[in-house]
Amino acid sequence: MQPSLGKMSAYKILDWQDRAASSVEQTVAAFLEIGEAIATRWVQTAKGVLLLQMVPDDNASGAIYVFDRQRDQWYMLSFEDCEDRFTSEKFDRAFSEYDLFRLVEQPRLLVSELQAANA
Repeated sequence: MQPSLGKMSAYKILDWQDRAASSVEQTVAAFLEIGEAIATRWVQTAKGVLLLQMVPDDNASGAIYVFDRQRDQWYMLSFEDCEDRFTSEKFDRAFSEYDLFRLVEQPRLLVSELQAANA
């Protein structure tokens, strides 16, 4: 069965190596500041962080990002049928259907998603 949001792809968007922060909270806060956004979902492990970033007061403006803590790299997840109009409910569905927790536990898996997106 095909997931409800179509094919998922990952895109490398920011190399964070020159923006060293003393904590993951500071890293996320600085990232959110760039987009003048808030995190309405935040999943964190020792290797990665997954965010649903939204414009304040717009419940259907979300985009999903993953931070690879070992490589200091931010990625955006893209879905065929829902680019950057995620609601909290759509995020929850995508989190489950696409097993997004595996990307937070093992952000290196995003490399294969990148290769699929560039093919």
